[in-house]
Amino acid sequence: MPVGGEYDGACMCGSIRFSFSGAPGFVADCACDSCRRAHGATAVCWVGVKEHQFRIDHGADLLHWYRSSAESERGFCSRCGTRILFRSSKWPGEVHMAVACMTSPHDLKSTGVAFREEFPSWSALALDKSA
Repeated sequence: MPVGGEYDGACMCGSIRFSFSGAPGFVADCACDSCRRAHGATAVCWVGVKEHQFRIDHGADLLHWYRSSAESERGFCSRCGTRILFRSSKWPGEVHMAVACMTSPHDLKSTGVAFREEFPSWSALALDKSA
């Protein structure tokens, strides 16, 4: 699939289905403390698009938002708990989706690491923090 096509995703139980079309604004890993703690992971890979490119196709009533900071919210499925979405006043008009939740074959690849300096020293994954 070429970059800029139609992309589909879902939560773990499949109750919430979402999609976006067109070229993403970015695809990047985030190693910030908030993303790591929210997802229970070393880092989270996000794809960001403009709001008009994004849609909830099924299960909008199950999507709940948690205010994780004064400026940011994380969207999750109230049935299975999967963290799917992120939005922030730092990036108005954008929706960020967890790439791990994409369900169709895709060509989304991270082009960098945000908050590289916060990458945990306990991880066995190699990451040069000075890059």
